[in-house]
Amino acid sequence: MNASDRIPDLCSIIMPCYNRATFLREALQAIQSQTWTNWELVLVDDGSKDNTRETLDALVKELGITQAVSYHYQDNAGPYAARNTGLSKARGEFVAFYDSDDLWLPHHLKDGVEALRKHADLDWVYADSTKVDLATGKTVVERGFHEYNRRHPFLSLNAKRDGKLAIFDDPGVVACQISSNLCCLLQTSVIRAKVFEGHPFVDGYRNEGEDELYPIRAMKRGFKLGYFDDVHLIYRFHQNNSSTAAIGASVEKKLRVTAAAARGYEELGQQVKLTAVERRALNERLANEYFWKRGYAICWAAGLPKQAMREYIKGLKYTPTDVRMVRTFAGCVLRSLIGRWPSPETATQAST
Repeated sequence: MNASDRIPDLCSIIMPCYNRATFLREALQAIQSQTWTNWELVLVDDGSKDNTRETLDALVKELGITQAVSYHYQDNAGPYAARNTGLSKARGEFVAFYDSDDLWLPHHLKDGVEALRKHADLDWVYADSTKVDLATGKTVVERGFHEYNRRHPFLSLNAKRDGKLAIFDDPGVVACQISSNLCCLLQTSVIRAKVFEGHPFVDGYRNEGEDELYPIRAMKRGFKLGYFDDVHLIYRFHQNNSSTAAIGASVEKKLRVTAAAARGYEELGQQVKLTAVERRALNERLANEYFWKRGYAICWAAGLPKQAMREYIKGLKYTPTDVRMVRTFAGCVLRSLIGRWPSPETATQAST
């Protein structure tokens, strides 16, 4: 849909679903509680085997939802393919992505839409989240932007201020997103639909890191981001999360998800023109993905020393002079030679 055909001020909520019928009641209630009421819901069923459609239809009637709600089924292709389908059906000037297992707070859409309406130079605004364990209700992270009682690095970037809103005005914003992330979650964002025109999500290999990569490509196309240092979302951890954040995620799942993320960052350097600072940040990010995430935190911790060594070597290719990596690599080689690495049994027990 062209920009001229979009409905002004309408926010299209795009919700990909895969076997999430049990979450729909709370999801629809959270959407219905939004103080910005000019919205439509585009639900994309990504090949569910449960009764998603029947549950949706029943809840729309039961809850008395009067806004437009549309249902679209597709064969299972992953969440980003589902979001692309949603984008093709969305009619609004703005889009917001809702993950059915999370909960928006009532002010989310209103704050986001009004910020975009007020600031013509702002294209994408996002906010903070609180992370909880779904099974216990226990808060795991109170404020993602301030996790472990530390301000996230992006909060130190130069920004134009308007009350709670901060609009990035810093040449280092792309490098910061590459190296340490802007904490820019899709489910905490409200975005102008034009950002996606001609530029859908990369969905060919189900890269769960696409939500980190897409803002980089958007900023390199000239779109501007801003944020609220304010909680807009309750992010809920559970066993069926699609990312490595899933409780009890297996080693195989962690390796699959991180392999796709590493591939995405490798391809980023071919997709956009990076400055020298951004290229250096990319090399450091790739070193981290391979050495620390895949090699040390997954393979070595799971008692897989040979696989860990392969990942260490991949990471060291990007930052061969990193002293901490070199020392860790040497220490792991020594422990491998004498048979002192974490046992797979211990790692398996820790992940279950």
